Amino acid sequence: MFGDSPPPPRTPAPYPEGEVIHESNISYVVRHGDTVTKYAKSSDGMGAGDRPNEAEALRFVREHTSIPVPEVVSSDWNRITMEHVEGRTLREAWPSLEPAQRAGILAQLRDYMAQLRSLRGLYVGRLNGEGAIIHGLSAWSGGPFQTTAELHSWLVHKPSFVEARSAFWHQITARLGDEFPIVFTHGDISSENIIVRDGRDGRVAALLDWKWAGWAPEYWEYVYAMRGLDRVDWETLGSQVPSLFSSRHDMEYILLSFILLFH
Repeated sequence: MFGDSPPPPRTPAPYPEGEVIHESNISYVVRHGDTVTKYAKSSDGMGAGDRPNEAEALRFVREHTSIPVPEVVSSDWNRITMEHVEGRTLREAWPSLEPAQRAGILAQLRDYMAQLRSLRGLYVGRLNGEGAIIHGLSAWSGGPFQTTAELHSWLVHKPSFVEARSAFWHQITARLGDEFPIVFTHGDISSENIIVRDGRDGRVAALLDWKWAGWAPEYWEYVYAMRGLDRVDWETLGSQVPSLFSSRHDMEYILLSFILLFH
């Protein structure tokens, strides 16, 4: 996950007391009153430096967009304390939402994706300057990269890819293309990371989990949104994902998904 820049040994502060409201393979989220603390399970913490990428991204998004995200209270190398946002995940809420509520949520997400697309970057990597993250069954990091061509070369040059298949992988990256602008990207738009509140038209209360956020080719968000939203219900939600973006990137979705199968 940290590429060629692993973090130094560090000693964590005591973990906060409270109710564990979420657990993944890499972190816990503990609620204490009106705030929550997300802290890393790994002794490496949340990054190679003292500034977690997710905390930097949350502050950046609040400053440059109208996208609702939790306010960061404090952060350290292995934790982030932020406001608690009430609501249900989109995965939980979607089956019971009325058509008008669903349409309202999709309209909000469409606006949020446009706002992210409007923020242009100069390199491919996380907001805090660390390498880009690609995640499928596992996550790994490389870069930062100065161009999308460098990113694509890295994607298909793992030791497990034998030399005899180099022409094959060249064809893959050639079809990904290097002309895409580099834009600000959440990197994990999934039904678990969208918090909604029920109402007549439905409302997105927050977009969560910005740990992978940073600068990426324009197609990157499309790919991961398709992977994260089409598993709820294809007819009512998955098939609507392309409409959240000003342009479709179906070929990039197929190619990157194929690359992920080999990692």
